[in-house]
Amino acid sequence: MLALALAGNAAATLLFTIGNVPQADEENIIFNGAGSQPGPDTTVTGITNQSDLVVAFSSSENLVTPANGQARIEAEDGAFTDLSISVTNGTFGDFIFNPNILHTTGPAVTGTVTVTVSLANELPGVFTYDVSSAGQNFLTIVATNGERMTGITLTTSTGISFSSVEQNRISSPFLCPEGSTDPLCTGPTGGVVPEPGILALMGLGLAGLAGVRRRKSR
Repeated sequence: MLALALAGNAAATLLFTIGNVPQADEENIIFNGAGSQPGPDTTVTGITNQSDLVVAFSSSENLVTPANGQARIEAEDGAFTDLSISVTNGTFGDFIFNPNILHTTGPAVTGTVTVTVSLANELPGVFTYDVSSAGQNFLTIVATNGERMTGITLTTSTGISFSSVEQNRISSPFLCPEGSTDPLCTGPTGGVVPEPGILALMGLGLAGLAGVRRRKSR
């Protein structure tokens, strides 16, 4: 197993380990329980088997969830190149998954998967690792220093596709009631951290107000 801390903005926040590293409080994501939506659709949802955290899986392809237990995501047509994982009512501390690479005939197919992790209190972290159709491609992602994950996006390199993404597991889930000010749900100042687009709009608004004030002072 190879463990790598993310460089850059979230250097001390995310730890990526190539391999399957079970966590103490991990939960499976179930697609045959109440409130789940197994597809086919571009978004399917499952529920964690203990905390009832709602987990959504989205793609540009129609997805299906053939497993009646631990989450296995497939495309309706058998191949997909992107998958986004998000929670609609909480945050989580760790995530484990195993992408299978589509292989029909000939030598094993190799390429890379780029993983983008959305965080509650920091800018997203990005990690790329090598994958192959021969063998397992597990990745374990752990948020440290009190940070929380809100979503993960997987994208394959050109020329390869997922046949499935299996054994999806979440650890340290936390349910966030609407309007919660719990630090596990919000940013360091006690409020939800705005998306970059919202920050840009706020900046434009402030600039406009400054312009109005200057005109009035003339």
